[in-house]
Formats: sequence, C-alpha cells, structure tokens
Amino acid sequence: MKPHLPKSAGLRIALLACCISSASFAQTSGEASEHDFLDELPVVLSASRLVQPLADAPGAVTIIDRAMIKASGAREIVDVFRLVPGFQVGMAYFSTPVVAYHGLADEFSRHMQVLVDGRSVYSPYFLGSITWNSLRLSLDDIERIEVLRGSNSAAYGANAFLGVINIITRHPSQSQGTYLSATQGNQGISDQVWRYGGSQGDLHYRITAGRRSDDGLDNFHDSRQAGYVAFRGDMRLSPRDELQIQFGASRNSTGAGFASSSGDPERTVHEKGYFAQAVWRRSFGPDEELMLNAYHMQDDSRENFSLQGSISNPFPFPPTRLFTFVDADRRTRRTHLELQHIFRLNPAARVVWGLEQRHESVVSRLMFDTSDAQTTNLSRLFGNLEWRLAPQWLLNAGAMLEKHSFAGTDLAPRLMLNFQPSPEHTIRAGMTTAYRNPSLAEERGKVKYYITAVPPAPFPPFQVVQTTYSTSGGLQPERIRTGELSYLGEFRRIGLTLDARAFHENVSRIIDKTGSPADFINRWGAIVRGLEYQLRWTPTRDTLMLLNHTRTRITSDDDRIAESSPQRATTVFLSQTLPGGWQLSMAHHWIGQMRWLGWSNPLPLHRRLDLRLAYPFRSGPYKGEVAIVSQNLTAPYSEFRTDYVFDRRNFATLSLEF
Repeated sequence: MKPHLPKSAGLRIALLACCISSASFAQTSGEASEHDFLDELPVVLSASRLVQPLADAPGAVTIIDRAMIKASGAREIVDVFRLVPGFQVGMAYFSTPVVAYHGLADEFSRHMQVLVDGRSVYSPYFLGSITWNSLRLSLDDIERIEVLRGSNSAAYGANAFLGVINIITRHPSQSQGTYLSATQGNQGISDQVWRYGGSQGDLHYRITAGRRSDDGLDNFHDSRQAGYVAFRGDMRLSPRDELQIQFGASRNSTGAGFASSSGDPERTVHEKGYFAQAVWRRSFGPDEELMLNAYHMQDDSRENFSLQGSISNPFPFPPTRLFTFVDADRRTRRTHLELQHIFRLNPAARVVWGLEQRHESVVSRLMFDTSDAQTTNLSRLFGNLEWRLAPQWLLNAGAMLEKHSFAGTDLAPRLMLNFQPSPEHTIRAGMTTAYRNPSLAEERGKVKYYITAVPPAPFPPFQVVQTTYSTSGGLQPERIRTGELSYLGEFRRIGLTLDARAFHENVSRIIDKTGSPADFINRWGAIVRGLEYQLRWTPTRDTLMLLNHTRTRITSDDDRIAESSPQRATTVFLSQTLPGGWQLSMAHHWIGQMRWLGWSNPLPLHRRLDLRLAYPFRSGPYKGEVAIVSQNLTAPYSEFRTDYVFDRRNFATLSLEF
C-alpha cells in the first residue's frame, strides 16, 4: 500500500527543497568555516531507540535544546511545545495543561507518549492523559526535548499514537554547585527552585527542589500550588558498567469546580506521589550495549465534596431535599521492567530489540463503584533494524508486538526509507500503524451516585442511586495508519535547516462517549491530511530564527472531530543577543479556528505574542541572570473554551549559580 499524500503536498516539499538547495549551491566555494566544525551534529535518541543523526531518523523530529527552552520564556514545560509544528497547547478544566498533535484531543490528551529519561508519565487513570502538573521536574534540569512528529507505536507502544515527546535531563556532572531561582509575577505567579550538584568519587549527583504557584484563569476557582523534590545520581561502576538512580516526590493542590454549579461545586483537589527509577547499562564496545530499566510510580489524589439540591413535590408538600457525599479519592500505581539490547549485525546494519513488562492498577470508588483495585498487565516485544542498503539509502524497519490484558494482542509495524542524494538533503518516505489501548475507565467504568432524599415529615429518608457511567466493555484499540513523505535540508555552511512533513493519517475505531448513562464505544473514524514545516536559521551564534507553518484538514462524520485542529497555524520565533550581553526573544503565534473535544466549544482565530528580555551577569564565582517575560502582549484570547480567557501575564526571574 502506497502512502496517500494530500494533493500537491509532494510538489510543495520538492519546491521547498529546490529553493533551499539553490541557495546553498549559490554560495561561493571555499574551505569549511570554524562554525561548521564547532557546531554539534544533531543526533536523536527517540525515533527508533538507536542513537542516530537527524538525517537517519525514521521520521520528522523536532529538537528543543536548553538554549531554546530558556529563550522561549516558558514558565512551564507545556509552553515549549507551542514551538513545535502541528501542536496545540491549552489550559483546560482546573488548570490542567493540554498538549495535542493534529487535534483529536479533549482535556485528557491521550494520544501522546511522554517519556522522562525513559520513564513513561502517561497516566492510567480515567481516560488516560499526561499529568503535566506532576512531572517533578525543573525546566533548568532539562538537557533537550525530542519530539517525534508522527506515530511511533513500533518503538514505544500503544500510547505513542500520534507522537512521542522524550524529555532528557542533564547529566549531574553538568549541574555541579548551587543554583537558585525565584520568579514573581501577576496573577499570583510565584515560583522558586533550589538545586545542588556534587560528586563523591565516581558518583555524580543532583538534588532539585521547587515550588510553583499561580491563581489560574480570571473568574475561575483554579489556582494551583505544586511542590516537588527530585534526585538523580550517575555512577560508573566499572569501565563497562554505568548505573543511574532517580527518585522524586511531589505534593500539589488545585482548585476545581464552579461557584454556581450544584453538580460540580468549588473544591480543592490534593495530589501527592513519588517515583523511583534505576537504569543499568553495560557497554560491550562502540556498537553494542545492554540496558535494564526499572521504575515504580505511585500517585494519590484526595477529592471529597458534597452535592445538595431539591426536587419539587406535588402540591401542597414542600420540596424534597437531596444530598450526597462524593468520595473521588484515587490511587494509581505502575511498575515497569524493560530490557534492551543494541548490537551491530554487520558493517551495514544495526539492531535494537527488547522486552517490556508493565503492571498498572487504579483504585477509585467513584469511577468503578468498588474499592477493589482495577489492574492491567502489559507485555511487549520490540525490534528495529537500521540497514544501510547503499551509501545514499537507509532502511528503518521496526515493529512492536504488544499484549494487553483486556485489549488483546496487536502488532504495530513501521517501514521508513531514507534517501540522501547529498549530505545536505534527505528525503523520507514510509508507513506505520499504531494503536491506543482503551483506558480502565473506558473499559470498566461504573460511576454511581448514592443520593439521600429527605421528603417532608412524616415520610422517612430514602436512598436513590443515579448512574452516570455504565460501560459495556469489549472495546477495540483505536488504530491509525499513517503514510508520510518528508524532507530534511541541513545547510550547515549558512546555519539553515528545513524540516517538512506531508502526512496522511487514517484513524479508525475512535472511542467516543455516548448514551445516558454514558457508555464508551468504537464509533468514529477520521482522515487527517496536511503539510507542516519548520525553518530554523542560525546565521550567527547570537541569532536564532524559527518559522513554523502547518496546514491540516480533518475529514470525519463527526463535526467535532473535523474541527479539532486548526486548518492553519503559524509561529515566528526570534532570539537575539544584543550589545552589552542583553538577550531578546520573541514568539508570535497565529492559530486558526478550532475546538477541543469534550465540553469545549469552537474557538475563533487568535494571536499570541510573547517577549523575553534577559541580562546574564557574572561576579567572581557567581553567575546569574535577570529575565523579564510578558506572555500574550496581544488581546486576551480563549484557550480551551470561550470562557477560559488567557490574559497577559508578566513575570520576572532572578537566577544565581555558584
């Protein structure tokens, strides 16, 4: 089956490639500059589980490094993804960040796999999501973020449905000494970070503690306070063996509910959790490595509130009072064990293969009408072959066999062929199939409210059971079959990179909520097609310019799905070092009309302008930075629903290292 691309998409990529190619050949010939030798060759880790140059990756990858994270002015990690083509970012119910790629998302964003140092942070609770507020991570501890734009269940399993975000933290040896940071701004913004890095023999370690708080959106009860602590230690056990240990804990509180709602009253949700992870690596040589990754995570939430109301009785009796106590406490656990082996099959081929075993459990009396733990088990076998067919041709062939305890067994294959006619030009074409397993709530949810009714005397109180969710089970995994054609132009002599991707994504068996009481069924399908590109230019070491543009069209029998991604979105980003060491950066976003699924309504086209001005300084052993950020200098706009208005936010940060 040939990849089906949108009309003229291939021609657009070819024209872009020709234009950039002409620009590079028009340069005067001469020896390579110092800039060419000093710049690092971009490599990625996330596309196939093999360390590869960007041109060899089986798919389009956006790399966000430390410098870009800082220049973006991002206060929290989700803001960084506004710089990735095809991404949508918003703030949903009770200050829950939402990140999506190519739409098809509600407030739970369950079509993306997110990894932090190889640890999945995809939550098994409710419909599945990423708990961005509980990552136990400081932005300054991040070395780089790799975003694979496209399905990757072949490497990372069912939740890598539309893409993979791989967050890689810095090695502790790069974070030695003490770091302090404080941020203050309007709308209650108050953030603090403390970090200390040290060493003891062959052990390098880092301890980070932080706190983040704000008042949320105007006119809503959605303030948040989050505190966390994280440790990472890396130790060389022998010339061939390395051990990495990480653990972290967090405690958060978030406002939820609405002042005028009897069914969703104002309340505060309290969350806490921890994780522990160990990664052992043994190197058998430059082309062979064995890795064992084990981690355990637990998250607990306390959320209790009362619902009250009344119903009218036939005349002349007064109304009957109704009340119920809602116990929304929950606990999720995950234990994961992974073995991975990389080796060279022959001079032209490398192989990575491995096994994974995962156990998850969720306890939620509200969601399942029982206090018993709901569990799932997951087994995986994966492999990827990188085969250099000829100097200009590279084949990446991979697959994952995944057995889920109630979703069954699926095989997710990927085949990608890279053609590199010259070191500056790479053309990729390929296909992949990916899946998203139904969550425990979609498969087993039973939500019942036990309501106490108090009629007028002399009638005694009695109990009424109201069921809002009653799932029938038997769901099939959502499936996506993707064909893509992409182009990567790397013109190192002029500091220019062009990354363009044309895609055709056939999504079937989309799980949707229906009926009353609500059930989940495989109901809809969608065709997502379009073109996206990113132009990155660093003409000097002091200047970085980005231009992102995405054109997306979704066809579906469900109008909500068809409108879940903007048809056009553009971002312009500039970072410039000014005389005197001052640093100025700007990001301007144009986002077309769209709607989030769930209870969202259509959002009109909007613009957003962010500015950051910073001054780094040094005094003896001390170095630091003062930065001022203004987010959304343009008019207020709606981010998730029309009444969720994001106004201007201003904050200043002082950081110090010694």
